[in-house]
Amino acid sequence: MFSNRIGFSPRLGAALLDFVFIVALVVPTSLLGIGGAIAAAFGLENGMPSDDADALAMLGIGAGAIAMILVASFIALAYTFIEAFTGASPGKRVMGLQVAREDGSAGDTKLYFLRWALKNSGSILQFFLPGLSTLVSLVFFFGCFAALGEKKQALHDIIAKTAVFKKDEISG
Repeated sequence: MFSNRIGFSPRLGAALLDFVFIVALVVPTSLLGIGGAIAAAFGLENGMPSDDADALAMLGIGAGAIAMILVASFIALAYTFIEAFTGASPGKRVMGLQVAREDGSAGDTKLYFLRWALKNSGSILQFFLPGLSTLVSLVFFFGCFAALGEKKQALHDIIAKTAVFKKDEISG
């Protein structure tokens, strides 16, 4: 009955692809921030007293680090929203996978967003209940291993009543 659902290994492969894609997007941004900090650190000493140059270099390093963190966070968040609105992360899309209702029928944005919110609930809770967020993250992390079972659903899939299928096998 559950044979056309996608289990743990292909989903892990899609997650690893997503990780590679995010790194490929974030690293150039990080290098720009680091480059700005290095330019500030080495480029100011030529025409300034040492104390002023050091202060501006530290300011440049701090600004570069903050910009790098903000931009990297924005990229990672925007990246995860792709799955929240389309039912397939870029990694899933490359592998021909799609989230759908557990019966194999096509989902909608409301369903995808519910699944996304459950899957990322630990991160979301970090802003409101930081003490609880770690526990929730651990529960949903270990809940991913439920996809190794016969039903091939992770904990967030079980709660949202979703499953992952080959895109061409989804009805409707």
